[in-house]
This record gives sequence, structure tokens and C-alpha cells, in this order.
Amino acid sequence: MGLIWWILPAIAAVIGLMLLFAGFGKLAKLKAGSGAFRLTFGVAFLALAGVVAFAGLNLQTYQRLTKERYAANIKFEAVEGEENAYVLDLTFSDGRKLLEENGAQPILRGNEFEIGAQVIKFKPMANMLGYDSIYRLDFIEGRLSRRFTPEAVTEATTNGIALAANPGFDVHRMAQEQGGRFGIDAQYGSATYQPMGDGFEYVVNISQDALIARPSEATKVLIQKQRYPGYSSTQESSQ
Repeated sequence: MGLIWWILPAIAAVIGLMLLFAGFGKLAKLKAGSGAFRLTFGVAFLALAGVVAFAGLNLQTYQRLTKERYAANIKFEAVEGEENAYVLDLTFSDGRKLLEENGAQPILRGNEFEIGAQVIKFKPMANMLGYDSIYRLDFIEGRLSRRFTPEAVTEATTNGIALAANPGFDVHRMAQEQGGRFGIDAQYGSATYQPMGDGFEYVVNISQDALIARPSEATKVLIQKQRYPGYSSTQESSQ
């Protein structure tokens, strides 16, 4: 689909140039009427080529800067007999599962989870040329959503697990220190949080600069039921 935005203006430009040269040829033969006619249409086609080209560039720029890539899938299952405790089923984009050293799935406690990543971002022009941001999922943690008070600074605990280990050469740190010279921005990370609950499932995507955790349609209904007891979806109501 992207090529059409280059093919159309190229065709219009070729037609416009042909008409311009034909118009100049007519003027050179002292045929003012037909020469002016061809020149007018030649300029019109060139203008059309420019408009289509700029529109295509704008559209492709938007698509590049808003591009999202799949990063992980997250599911939760309640731990029987324990409140606010959930078995975490996390699948990375390459199909790997997150497991503890003993091979068991981790357990997160709380009613909310947060997942974070280190992000190395390229400048917008580099994105347009095909250089997508680079990321590494860093951690996932469980916590209570109402763990602070508005009256004073309070302490709170979280529980979680690291999703990556530094293999030795820290690319992210190098990008932070030297990346500015090459149009690279690695001065920040990105994190997103959502409610935890039994049967909740999320798809985590990474845009050019941020993580996004989107609940499945079934999870949206479960969240609404959790917030508003008695809630029923349109589909449930029609059944």
C-alpha cells in the first residue's frame, strides 16, 4: 500500500513534465494558444504530484511513528485460598515463558501489576527511514493500587521479578552516554500498569517510545464487573 503514494505522484509528475515540454515546444513554434493550454495542464499535474507526494509522506510518517510491535502476553490465575495472589503466565514475543529457577511460574501479589522496559529510541527521521526503537522488558511487579495516602509521604512494598539480566556489555548505558551524538535517545524507560484478577489477560505492545498493555475483550468485562458489581455486557444481556 505504501508504494502507491510514490507511484501516483511519479506518474503525475511525468505527465506534467511531458505537457510542459510540449507546451514550450508549441510556444517555440509561435503557437501561443495550444502552448499555453499544455503549460497550464503541465503545471496542474506537477502541483497534483506534489500534493499527493506530501500526503503520502505525511501518512507514512504517521504510520511509522505510531507503529506498534508485539512484546508479550500476560495471563493471571488466582492462587486458591490466598487473597490478591495470582500465578503469572507471561509469554515473550519470541515464545519463551517466564519461569523461576525451579521451573515454576511466578506468583504476584496485589490487585495491580506494572511491567517496565528499557527503551532506546531513534529520532523521528530515523524512524521514518525504518529504524524502530529498541527495547528490553525489564521487570514485572505486583502491588496494591491504594498503597499511598494524599496526606503524607508513605512507604509501600511491591513484589516482582526481573525480566532481563545484563549480559556484560550494557548497550543501554552506552546509548545513554554516547547516543546523543548519533540521534539516539536512551534517557528514559517506559512502564504501564493494569488491574490483576483471576482470568485476566493482556497483550503488551511497544510503540516507538512506550509500552501499552491492552486487556482482552473478556478481561474488559471482568474489570467492569470487578469495579461495578452486577455489571453485564451487551452480549451477556442478549443471551
